[in-house]
Amino acid sequence: MKIAVVGSINMDLVTHVHHLPKAGETIASHHFELIPGGKGANQAVAASRLGAHVSMIGMVGEDENGQIMLGGLADAQVHIEGIKRSGTTGMAFINVSDDGENNIVLVPGANALVSTEHIADNLSILKESDVVLLQLEIPMPVVEHTVKEAARLGKLVILNPAPARELSSELLSYVHTLTPNETELSILTGMPVSTIDEVQAAAKKLLSGGPKRVIVTLGEKGALLVTADETIHIPAFRVEPVDTTAAGDSFTAAFAVGITQGMTETEAATFASKVAAIVVTRNGAQPSLPTLDEVQAYSFS
Repeated sequence: MKIAVVGSINMDLVTHVHHLPKAGETIASHHFELIPGGKGANQAVAASRLGAHVSMIGMVGEDENGQIMLGGLADAQVHIEGIKRSGTTGMAFINVSDDGENNIVLVPGANALVSTEHIADNLSILKESDVVLLQLEIPMPVVEHTVKEAARLGKLVILNPAPARELSSELLSYVHTLTPNETELSILTGMPVSTIDEVQAAAKKLLSGGPKRVIVTLGEKGALLVTADETIHIPAFRVEPVDTTAAGDSFTAAFAVGITQGMTETEAATFASKVAAIVVTRNGAQPSLPTLDEVQAYSFS
């Protein structure tokens, strides 16, 4: 089974701080790192390390960061024939606090140059895949075009609606599985999401727009899998968080892998929850993503 990931590729500039800065506050970092990231690349690497055959469509710059990103994806056995080079590589400026929380500022760079023509040039990748996985760090017209093309080809479309923004009902009608977190769910629906009941009500509203399932990631509260027929709470695996970067990316990728491997949606969501729990115990985006052997061997206290 094959997964195509269409999305962003960034170099992450990560500063480790005692606490996240408030508006107008200047603080010192006690550690700094350059780490390969980008939601699309994170999901591609995560799925590949979990054993999937993964091809990626995206853009990097004609700079050193672009070369580093391509090398990292290739090392993770992601097929990179669908990645073009132009301009400068996208970047993400990430602050990570000592308690594992983060905030992120994106500089799109080459990600903003991904076009519908680029998707058309790589349509064979979509045709050969079983699942098409997207996020929202490339231009929205390209996301909309790709989702429609993938649905037209009969592919299972999984959309991770991040960074958060409103989405059209037409776009949602082509999506099979939507994986928002609580913030994204609230922005998508305009509804409160402070309780599990409110999360379920908001997810049900999204279902009325077309997706067959909505899986809401809830951090330490686990995840909520909502379909027209049932709602299932997926408990979180208990760990001490170090860095939450790429937790959502790994969850979405792991769910896609589970589905392609024949797991039920509940089994796939539980597998994804386990993978995400491991990720938050490690620093960085792609360096934190576990292999399938590591997931199977990991012991939760």
